[in-house]
Amino acid sequence: MLSISDHTRCRPVPQTVHVAIYEHRHGTDVRVFLDAAQAQAWRTRIAREWWHHEFDDDPPPEDEIGAEYFERMLERDEFFSTMTCEIEGSRHEPTDPASPVPGTGHGGTT
Repeated sequence: MLSISDHTRCRPVPQTVHVAIYEHRHGTDVRVFLDAAQAQAWRTRIAREWWHHEFDDDPPPEDEIGAEYFERMLERDEFFSTMTCEIEGSRHEPTDPASPVPGTGHGGTT
């Protein structure tokens, strides 16, 4: 019979993370956060740091600067996005070593 600790090891508790993607003229930066607010705080820091490099007017308030900065930067091909993902663990079926992406059958994404 499995003990509670054995059962816990067999089935890890799902953990959700927030992946933030910042695309800009020099490349793409990706960071992973445990909390959505941390991802949004990174967006705010980027906007605050770069506002005066990109715009002549005064920045909006702290709670608006991230959204405003990236709205204006859309036309300059600079983007910020986030997505919520679950960390995959041992509870998933093993994949075919020749196909690192489950279900594609050809080793790549669909």
